[in-house]
Amino acid sequence: MASWFNPRAVTYNANPYLVAQSGAIGDTLYKLYTDARANKQEQDRQNELKRQFEANFAENQRQFNENQKFKEREYQDSQNKIKFDNNLALQKFYLEQQKLKESKRQFNESQARELNKDLDLAIKQKNMPVSEQKDLKNVFTALEQTSELQNYVDEKGGWGEFGGFFDRFKTLWPNISQDGANYNALASNLATSTSEVLKGQGKFNYEKMNEDLKPSIVGTNKAQSTLNEAQKMLINRADELIKLAESQNYYGANEARENLNNYISKIENRAKNNEKILSNTEQTPTQPLKNQEVLNINNIDLNAIEAELRRRGL
Repeated sequence: MASWFNPRAVTYNANPYLVAQSGAIGDTLYKLYTDARANKQEQDRQNELKRQFEANFAENQRQFNENQKFKEREYQDSQNKIKFDNNLALQKFYLEQQKLKESKRQFNESQARELNKDLDLAIKQKNMPVSEQKDLKNVFTALEQTSELQNYVDEKGGWGEFGGFFDRFKTLWPNISQDGANYNALASNLATSTSEVLKGQGKFNYEKMNEDLKPSIVGTNKAQSTLNEAQKMLINRADELIKLAESQNYYGANEARENLNNYISKIENRAKNNEKILSNTEQTPTQPLKNQEVLNINNIDLNAIEAELRRRGL
């Protein structure tokens, strides 16, 4: 840049006032400059704060919106899951209802088939005549009484309790022996029932059977064999009556057959148990009686026997 030159001489006379005025103006201009600069910096700072605030607000708003959308998605997902679970539970409920209805239908059909079979069977079967019903009832009553007598003997310790020398007189003098009185009552009931069922067969008339069932002074073998034989005869008679009812297709014949089979099964089980007891019992050899110990029935002193029974409290 070329410099400018003034050819005219310039005289400068310093004026203190002008100098002061010029200094004041300079100070003012400088202050205005510094103020403007400070204002500009403050404005820039404010603008930066505003920018940062707006940026943070926008970011916060964005995050808020994202969180809100996430919560809405979560809520919607939970609602969808609840709806799905409800639908699934409802489907399961309907399925269970269908199964229940089907089971009920099958049960009703089965019941109907059974009812029809029972009706058909009832139509085919005939009512058993009263006389034959009575015969079956009597024979089962007699069989039950054989068991009652045998059970009573077992409860008292077996036939040995009625077969000892002094024990044999329990049934002869029941007024001094409750066991003998009870035995006699059971034997009498059995003799009555059996003689009714097996009437016409001489040895099973009441008087003879009642006498044979009582243990005598010579032991209980006769009583045991009488009881066993009566039981066999009663079983045979029951089998005959049931076979007749079955051949006529009488109603109740099957039940009677089942009752008889159960009774026979109990007898067989009892026999097996007795065999086990005998096999587990040590057999003690019986010593032969000396001549002076042999009992002479004709010389029995009944007074001595009665005294011994009273001593025993029999």
